[in-house]
Amino acid sequence: MATLRTIVVTLMAGTFLLAGPAGPASALGTSTGAIDGLPQHATLAKGYTYWGYYMWNEKPSAWDYMQVGANDTKQLPADGDVYGFRWALVVKDPRLPRADGDFDAICGSEKAGDGEKRIAFVLDYGSEADAEEGDQAPAPRGVCAVADDGFTAQQALQTVAAVRTGSGGLICGIDDYPSKGCGDQLTDVQEPPTDEPVTLALPGDEATTPAGDADSAASDGASSTGSSDNAGSSDNADDGSGGTTTVIVALLAVVVLAAGAVVLRRRRS
Repeated sequence: MATLRTIVVTLMAGTFLLAGPAGPASALGTSTGAIDGLPQHATLAKGYTYWGYYMWNEKPSAWDYMQVGANDTKQLPADGDVYGFRWALVVKDPRLPRADGDFDAICGSEKAGDGEKRIAFVLDYGSEADAEEGDQAPAPRGVCAVADDGFTAQQALQTVAAVRTGSGGLICGIDDYPSKGCGDQLTDVQEPPTDEPVTLALPGDEATTPAGDADSAASDGASSTGSSDNAGSSDNADDGSGGTTTVIVALLAVVVLAAGAVVLRRRRS
C-alpha cells in the first residue's frame, strides 16, 4: 500500500513539473528559501567526558566541586558526609549531580559500629546527552557505605559499587559505566541542554509484588496479547481484500496523469 502511494505521488510531481515555472515548481523554490531561513545550530566547541567528584555542602544546600581526588588520604570523609559522582559531557562549567545530597534519606537506617563511619553517595550516571556510543546510563541512585574509619571516599565507594580506575588512580567507571574508556577530550560538540532534577533510587525502594497481583498481571498480559494478535489478523485480512482495488485505482491514476501531461505539452507548444 505504501509503495503504490509513493508511485502515485511521484507521478503527480512529475506532471506538475511539466506544467512549467508558473505551476507548483515555483512553490518548491519558495519553500527552499524558507528552509534557508531556519535557525542555525548551536556553536560547536571542545568538551570533556569524565566522572566529576563533589561534596554536599549543608549550609548553602549545594554541591561543591572537590579540588582533590577521591582517593586522597589527606582529606578523609567523616561520618555523615555526602559525596556525589556525576558522569557528564562538560563544555564550560562542571555539571553537578542532579539530586540533592540528603544523608538521612540515603543512610538514615544504617548504623556505624566502633571504628566505622557512614558515608552517603549520590551516583548520577548522566543524561542521554552524556552517554558514550552504545551505552545506556543506569538510573541515578543513592547508596550508603558503612566503611572503616580510615577509608578514603574512593575506598568507601568501592564497598558499595564497582569502581574501575585508570592510570594515576583516576576513576574511569562506576558500576561498569561507561563500559570502556576513561573519559575523553572531544571536539565539535554542542553544549548539552540544561539539566533537570532527578529522583534517586534509594536502598529499599524495590517494590515487591504480591503473588496474587503478579498472577493477575500475567493473566491480563496474556489476554492483552491474545487480543492484539486477533486484531493484527483482522488488519491483515482487511489489507488483503483491498489490495486488488488499490492496484486498479493506482493504474487509473497513472493513465489520467499521463494524459494530462500530453495535454500540457501541446498547450505549451
